[in-house]
Amino acid sequence: MATSWVERWRLELDQLRWFPAAQEIRAVRREDPHDVVLRSTSARLLWEPWRLLPVYAVPAADVRVPLVEGEHRDGQVRHGLIPHPLHFERHTCPGTEMWFEGTEGAKDGATAPFFRPDDEDLAGYLVVDFQAFDWFAEDQRLAAHPRDPFKRVDVVPSARHVVVSLGGVVLADSDRAMALTETYLPLRWYVPREDVRWEALTPSPTTSDCAYKGHARYWSLASGDPDGADIGWSYEDPLSDGERVRGYVAFWCERTDLTLDGARMPRPESLFFPRGRR
Repeated sequence: MATSWVERWRLELDQLRWFPAAQEIRAVRREDPHDVVLRSTSARLLWEPWRLLPVYAVPAADVRVPLVEGEHRDGQVRHGLIPHPLHFERHTCPGTEMWFEGTEGAKDGATAPFFRPDDEDLAGYLVVDFQAFDWFAEDQRLAAHPRDPFKRVDVVPSARHVVVSLGGVVLADSDRAMALTETYLPLRWYVPREDVRWEALTPSPTTSDCAYKGHARYWSLASGDPDGADIGWSYEDPLSDGERVRGYVAFWCERTDLTLDGARMPRPESLFFPRGRR
């Protein structure tokens, strides 16, 4: 019987998983980029159960600041699939929080920046909150979260006729779009700025960061319709994986009406918009 790879990757999401990180990685304090918190050539990429995105785990000896133990966590899963790098405090495996010496638990609501998992295969390793520091792989600055070695971004030009609309309002009409595929996500259509109906849109203050494509800015429907909030985005100064869509504009296919060569496409389910949430 044939196996769908779309389903196969989900089978071990309930497990603690790791993979060696080949590059040297280092973390520095945001307030002082010369203050190196850790440097490691033996780091591992680690996925706690039900987390889709990895964080780094490093040998405790590679951390250059003194740490003390905090609360022990039972690691019970209470939140389901976690498809984003936020909420480091939601540990889904048992282990012990680790704090900078002198700051343990001092701030209400603060997250311990390190976590020591109770796992024999990770003995001597500390998991690190990516959001707490600025990160580099070799001399490449990283964004959002560590790059997943099992993820791929591919961009190809297309002459298919792409029309994006919402509530009967056309947002883009192009026959020179870029088709961007990204592991785990639906096909995205990025259209040239000249093919966007800008009179239907207004800039949004929302931004986001992608580990592969970089920093994105957003647009909303000019009408103010809440269904059109942050409906489209672009990468103005992308990282290498997003270079071919520099300045192009994409729209959520989960929230808009997409027509390809005259055929209406169904709105897909995705990690960002699971079934029932649009």
